[in-house]
Amino acid sequence: MMRCPKCHQPLEDQDEGLYICCAEAPIEWQCQDCGKISEGFAFPYGACPQCGGRLDLRTAGSAVQTAEAATMNAVRTAFEIELGGRAFYQRAAAECEDETLRALFGRFAVMEGEHMETLSRRYHVGVPTPSEEFSLRTAAVYADAEPPQNAADLFKLAIALEKRAVAFFSARAATVVPDSPEHQLYQELAAEEREHAQLLTAEFARWRGQLPGLFGGEVATMAARTAAPGTDTAMNAAELLLAGHDANSLALECGDERITYGQLRDRVARAAAVWKARGLRPGDRVAVKLNDGIDWVVCWLGTIWAGGVAVGVNPRIPAPEWEYILDEAGFNVIVAESAEDTPEPWRERVITLEEGQRAVAAAALEAPVQMNEDSPMFWVHSSGTSGRPKAVVHAHRCVRESGRISAERIGMRPGDRLFASSKLFFAYPLANLLLGGLRNGATLILDPTWPTPQIVAEAVIRTRPNILFSVPSLYRYMLHEGLASQVTAAGVRCCVSAGEALPASLRQAWSKATGLPMIDGYGASEVLVLVMTEIEGEDGLHTSPGTIITPLDPEAADAGGPTRLLVCSPMQALGYLDRPAAQADSFRQGCFCPADLFSRTPGGGWRFGGREDSLVKIKGRWVNLVELEERLGANVPGLREAAVVCAPDAHGIDEVGLFYSGSDDGRALRELEARIAALPKYQRPAWLRPIDALPRTATGKLLRRALVEHALYTS
Repeated sequence: MMRCPKCHQPLEDQDEGLYICCAEAPIEWQCQDCGKISEGFAFPYGACPQCGGRLDLRTAGSAVQTAEAATMNAVRTAFEIELGGRAFYQRAAAECEDETLRALFGRFAVMEGEHMETLSRRYHVGVPTPSEEFSLRTAAVYADAEPPQNAADLFKLAIALEKRAVAFFSARAATVVPDSPEHQLYQELAAEEREHAQLLTAEFARWRGQLPGLFGGEVATMAARTAAPGTDTAMNAAELLLAGHDANSLALECGDERITYGQLRDRVARAAAVWKARGLRPGDRVAVKLNDGIDWVVCWLGTIWAGGVAVGVNPRIPAPEWEYILDEAGFNVIVAESAEDTPEPWRERVITLEEGQRAVAAAALEAPVQMNEDSPMFWVHSSGTSGRPKAVVHAHRCVRESGRISAERIGMRPGDRLFASSKLFFAYPLANLLLGGLRNGATLILDPTWPTPQIVAEAVIRTRPNILFSVPSLYRYMLHEGLASQVTAAGVRCCVSAGEALPASLRQAWSKATGLPMIDGYGASEVLVLVMTEIEGEDGLHTSPGTIITPLDPEAADAGGPTRLLVCSPMQALGYLDRPAAQADSFRQGCFCPADLFSRTPGGGWRFGGREDSLVKIKGRWVNLVELEERLGANVPGLREAAVVCAPDAHGIDEVGLFYSGSDDGRALRELEARIAALPKYQRPAWLRPIDALPRTATGKLLRRALVEHALYTS
């Protein structure tokens, strides 16, 4: 790891932008009004912590050179604004009498603190401690507003503060040298504050309209809606999923255990009674940290039946990630095999599986709680290929259309037997197996074991599903290990591939080996269902029923170039939890806007072109890593998989490299070298490195970032 030559701190965030070391910055200040002397890199809004007066540096001169002074001043200003924002939200959360706003302001305080930690690492300054003397009056003075008198005033002041910060940073950016470090910093800060203002404005509209907000909790008027379930917006998603089916039809199958739709509805209603007995209120969150099985489904649906928010959690989640999710979610109930790996103070909220089974068996039936259709129903965490996983918040309304695409594009029918290789805490199987399957009256086949090619093939042979949901990497491994024919022998009617791009060569090889059609699907945690699908014979991915897709850049699309897409779907999420920057980038014009790039095909479909970061410039020419990967790796004898990455060489110049996993006889390497030699020079990988297996998420998505880190470490 590289270290700063001045203070020797690690350059952990060197890829996030230009930095300057502020470790030697002057820190002594004196208030012009009260004379108080204070020490610290920065203070909220640059004001005296005692009286709010103007602070002046006491240190005459500085060891910091003039070339760095402007950037250091920009960094200090950034901390003043962030400190002020955090102090305001902390004080507002403490003094506000509205429960919903207390939760919202508390989360914004955490977000401001996280951004300060990022700035602290980048600029080598300790995060200043919050001032106990800070008052809401200080914030009002900065925003040029009256001190707040009630909850609505607090909300308006929060929005005014964010807008004032946007104007301040935008004005500063216009006065400095374009593309200088301070110019880039001011632009970054203005964008972040603008996103905060947009999110707060949207939440204010929800709060003022007495609608449930993105951040959980139910407004007071929800009690009236609960008492009047006949209203147009009242519903319960779990009730809807289990309604209209023959009570004797098989709903779930796991090993030797089977449960009908009637029995499932009964158990879900009893589980809801258990949660309510534990004090669960509408909007409270429940973590389901179990292996896939009937109990997982009962706990998850029971939470929603009781009006809670269900959150599936990987039962193998590493301890640091589990602690992060616990702090983020504040679960009221946690269902797990045991409480041993859950730290205090959350451990006391754990219901073990054995305890929960006894409680559900002894409970009475509970009526479903009618919720507003926009009330949070469940969270699902993104797969995290581009950073820390985000909690995606979905509403009850999403289940109304959850079975349409499965029926109209995949051909799912009542009584079909469904199997998914991925686990239910991921969006892909949750949407297509659980939500789509239950909505269509299918039988869901569940498997508590972790998927490998052999385990999946054995499960398919044993359970004989009609529809198989899996990911390209697992289909590829089943082909390589000679297991594909077993899928055909088990009576599978249709194979669905999603979760990552499906190479045309893999699709052709699978069809040749099995004789089965493979439907290629594109979806995301933010829209759940496969909003684009390609059935064999079609030209690219086509818009699925009920979805509207338009290019973000129509001119680029018309010229045949890549563009992001605007996806409008009835399954669209409410948004992200505590991610205002990501929220503004991914949710635009009332649609979901993924960071993936697509090009229009001659037949009116869309062809996946990778994420925005998969287009890199090498020697002045654009290279699409995804296309290059397919061109080099398709139908190579002895090759299991390959991935192209872009990483800097010893001189810091970007170059393309290739990781591959193949047989030991050298066939794959020889073919790869021949294909590379035939490429234009700017596209040729500078190096080839063997690897046992490509790093992937549990859903099979390639972790290209991990390969880049591996390349840097081994170079």
